[in-house]
Amino acid sequence: MAAKRSTGRNGPSTAKTIIKIAALILLALIIIAGAVFGIFMGTNGFGGNYATFLTKINDDYIIVSGSAAVPRGSRIEVKSFSDYTFTVTAAMPQQGGDFEVTLGHGSVYAWSDFEGRDFTAGFTFTPTDDGAVVIDYGELTEILSAATGKAATLSGKPAGELFCLTVSSGNSVLGLNFELATMHQEPTGITLTPDYIVFYEVTH
Repeated sequence: MAAKRSTGRNGPSTAKTIIKIAALILLALIIIAGAVFGIFMGTNGFGGNYATFLTKINDDYIIVSGSAAVPRGSRIEVKSFSDYTFTVTAAMPQQGGDFEVTLGHGSVYAWSDFEGRDFTAGFTFTPTDDGAVVIDYGELTEILSAATGKAATLSGKPAGELFCLTVSSGNSVLGLNFELATMHQEPTGITLTPDYIVFYEVTH
């Protein structure tokens, strides 16, 4: 009489063990991810080195302060748990060096005199229907005139990252230096807004 082969009693048990191990590993990963996220938020982006919100400018996602391309007509999206604000301040260019600016009737300044000064009034921030914001601006003289209320003229051709776009949300701040640039074509008929900090409310 031929002997019968046993199907084995450990098959289902082994499968259950593998499933349990996989579930435990997954649970551990979730706990670790939650802990890292908690530390990230609790330390304001690991000590402020990273923004605790996500900013997208055109096709680029940004969470670290530095340099960014922000040409005219750029689309900015901010994903945050809190409300957020935009401000634009003067920055010292890393290339091109200092240059002179004449305001009004002969008041002459070096660009370095404006470092850190708020020039938000020289830029327009237009909300879109899908929750993004479009930033636009004119030439440097137009930006200066709108922010200071005086006619502006320049010596030479300033170059480099002249401004810093600051995105603030809660206790977290993202500073992005950028140079004036054109995305598609020169804007026409731009109406510059009064001096203020642009504020947007997050809709949940």
